[in-house]
Amino acid sequence: MAAQNPRLRARIRNLYPVNYLVVGLVAASMVLPFLWMVLTSFKERGEILGIPPTFFPEVWTFSNYIDAASRLDIVRVYWNTTYVSVIKTFIQIYFSALLGFIFGKYNFKYKEIIFYFILATMILPFEIYMIPLYRMMAAAKLGDSHLALIIPMMFSAYSTFLLRQFMFTIPNDLLDAARMDGAGEWFIFHRLILPLCKPILATLVTFYFMWNWNDFLWPLIVITSESKAMLPVALSGFVAEHGTDYGLVMAGATMATIPVLVVFLIFQRYVVQGITLTGLK
Repeated sequence: MAAQNPRLRARIRNLYPVNYLVVGLVAASMVLPFLWMVLTSFKERGEILGIPPTFFPEVWTFSNYIDAASRLDIVRVYWNTTYVSVIKTFIQIYFSALLGFIFGKYNFKYKEIIFYFILATMILPFEIYMIPLYRMMAAAKLGDSHLALIIPMMFSAYSTFLLRQFMFTIPNDLLDAARMDGAGEWFIFHRLILPLCKPILATLVTFYFMWNWNDFLWPLIVITSESKAMLPVALSGFVAEHGTDYGLVMAGATMATIPVLVVFLIFQRYVVQGITLTGLK
């Protein structure tokens, strides 16, 4: 075996170029569409529709961004989408962490049954309970309001499951020691559990902010006023109302991508750490 180890290592080293080639092709398949979107947003309409297509703009123009910002009322739409996404993300992660703490660190009757019932809600597609949920919001006089976007999504079964699994790695002796020192349960949760869960919390914040920012179907159904419109729904107006102006669509999509990229860059280190610790695929 000792004699074969150098040969095995040599074979593995010979596979490095193949691995880099595969990784490079996968990375290119993800990055090139994004670059095409950004570069197309700087092209004139005639160049966008021209054949053969060009990758880099022949004439760089910012008119698409100016038109998209004016038609979208970009400040108002950005504000609506930002504060709804931030509030939804904070509430979802906080209540999911609280539920994960309860299911992970407490024992009570029917705990497993209740938990698996919560997990079962992940199986149901949103389209199944979308109409009953809308009727509930209408009955509660919450139609055409941002509260209708926030209240039904106050916790997530997916994040509850991940946080519960992560909290299993926190020793119970640590909590018992805090209780012996006189710490209450709320103090333990806020000052002990949440700081220890920082990697998985940062991962979930990044994912849920992205999902909430890009949410389209539910805001399309609930929000009817243009003054309360969310960014993905407002972008769809370039196709439905103004025709298919690809320059405006690409400019709007680029502006919609910026906040998600900023959040990811801020939490990137914690996201990688959280994925590593939880085994998230």
